[in-house]
Amino acid sequence: MTNKKYILGVHAGHNASACIGQGGRLLYAVQEERVMREKNYWGYPRHAIQACLEHVGASPSDIEEVVLGCRQVLIRYHSRDDLMESYKRFETVTGRMRQRLAVPLLVATRMDVGHNELKKQLDKDGLGNRQLTFFDHHTSHAATAYYGLRERPDKPYLVLTCDGAGDRNCATVRVWENGKQTVLAETPWQHSLGAIYSWVTYALGFIPLEHEYKLMGMAPYVSESATEETCKIFESFLGLDGSGLKLKRGSLLPTDNFVPEIFTKLRGVRFDYVCAGLQRFTEKVLARWCANAVRETGVRDVVAAGGVFMNVKANKRLAELPEVNSFQAFPSCGDETLCIGGFYQAAAAKYGHAEVKPLEHYYLGDDLDEADTEAAIKATGYEYSKPDNMAEAVADLLVQGEPVARCAGRMEFGARALGNRSILADPSNQDVVRVINQMVKKRDFWMPFAPMMMAEHADEYIHNEKGNESPYMMMTFDSRDNFRDLIAAIHNADLTCRAQLLREEQNPAMYGIIDAFRKKTGRKVVLNTSFNLHGFPICRDAKDALHVLKESGLNYLIAGPFLVKKTAAA
Repeated sequence: MTNKKYILGVHAGHNASACIGQGGRLLYAVQEERVMREKNYWGYPRHAIQACLEHVGASPSDIEEVVLGCRQVLIRYHSRDDLMESYKRFETVTGRMRQRLAVPLLVATRMDVGHNELKKQLDKDGLGNRQLTFFDHHTSHAATAYYGLRERPDKPYLVLTCDGAGDRNCATVRVWENGKQTVLAETPWQHSLGAIYSWVTYALGFIPLEHEYKLMGMAPYVSESATEETCKIFESFLGLDGSGLKLKRGSLLPTDNFVPEIFTKLRGVRFDYVCAGLQRFTEKVLARWCANAVRETGVRDVVAAGGVFMNVKANKRLAELPEVNSFQAFPSCGDETLCIGGFYQAAAAKYGHAEVKPLEHYYLGDDLDEADTEAAIKATGYEYSKPDNMAEAVADLLVQGEPVARCAGRMEFGARALGNRSILADPSNQDVVRVINQMVKKRDFWMPFAPMMMAEHADEYIHNEKGNESPYMMMTFDSRDNFRDLIAAIHNADLTCRAQLLREEQNPAMYGIIDAFRKKTGRKVVLNTSFNLHGFPICRDAKDALHVLKESGLNYLIAGPFLVKKTAAA
């Protein structure tokens, strides 16, 4: 019987997830979507919890504390159709009354929403008698940024959070140093920038809480004059209060309720102008807010979390502010990371804040079992080999113009593929965008792919004068004049790129592939996009990877130590 004790972090709600750690170190994390194969799974993460226990070889009795990174828990399962229906209901009289009366009353009076149902579900998993702790939603977001990204415990950081809503707030400003935080400002949920972005996403025919990035991707195609003119419409509805540290709506109604008024003013405005105006508005509000916070506190190193900071173009704007020395957003910083924020806070309370270890990488999920992987490949009848030098073999294929899928090493957590569950290609071949989209991604025509480059050579391709770290693809950069070396991995309108700057110690195998490609071409960069079929989560294991290989036009797959070719074995 083991004497080991673990802290289990749980997020039950939109993009449900779980993590497990010991002492101050995070050991494993996975989203329920990866196990259930339902993108952005909303509900209780039963299978993710089980995966956490299995990874460390623990039983429920080995868990000394279960932590939630929020107090108000929306635990009921929601399908994608359920989500869309919930937005449609706002267009009815009863839906508007519910939103204007029932929801505000519930948010204001019931901080224990969902607790009873959560306890019932934990009890089914044998965890009902474990210590159960709830942390504030925005403090949990802030904890991911502070504990996960800090360079050392005694360094002060300005910590910003911003999202749609959580535990009555939608944005906070705080300084965190030596494990102690000082909250300077909290914006109530009725003044939500994130809510406006999600509602516009829905109104333009996309899926809210999922497709906001598509609006961001369309924005650079619009002229400066049209962008600024449309931006002014949004600015009339939301800005900053007199302190400059809180968001403040320009209407008597909460943000969820004045969206029809916004679209009355936007009537007749082209859809791409709406995207551009919304993105410009978002960047301007966040930049003013951040600059004010730096001036107020004197702290120039900024870390951020919450779903709004998934907006990589806004992050670029903040990183370039003259008031800011350094900027990082926590990787995949939507609600899926609340379980990690809960873990960090519990570990700091139990073991001391200095014992909480920052992220070394984000490969927090499952690795492939070699025997199981080979058995799965054999069952397909596909040709495969076990190269002595995988990096060399893959580089040869990339040079020949072949995209290569990679499912090897521990799976990344969150929304970004960071090389271990990725599709790789030669970024200098513009036609590879069309090829990958036809093969597998079915990506919107205006959306760019991304480059992964050797961090020590990044200055050859991008402008990063402040030397900001970017191992998790949470920021865009302006490309240099040699942008044609990575033309397939940059935005065609503004020539920016969402670059992953990879250091060898973070992922030696993936770094080796780029290095082998460099030796053959002189380019220290490859194209990287997530390994999944359109509308489905990123692959988790060999079974998922081989399914995508079969159902797509891809011809080559790295599955653990094996290189698979989609032709029948002789």
